[in-house]
Amino acid sequence: MTQTLLSVEEIPPDITLTRLVDRHGAWATLRALAGVLWRRRPRRPRAEALPDHLRRDIGLPPVEQAPRHHWEVR
Repeated sequence: MTQTLLSVEEIPPDITLTRLVDRHGAWATLRALAGVLWRRRPRRPRAEALPDHLRRDIGLPPVEQAPRHHWEVR
């Protein structure tokens, strides 16, 4: 088994960026960086939108729903 001598925190960002540019080129590195910056992050679901069983799992009370009318039942 091999051990890594340097962790990510020990390598300065400018050296890491220089290695990326040397290995992949400036345009590919810039394009990848732009893609990461423009990528949309998924939104977390709001607690109000969670079903009751998930709300119960995280310690929230169930959502009180209005009683349904007989003509709305399918």
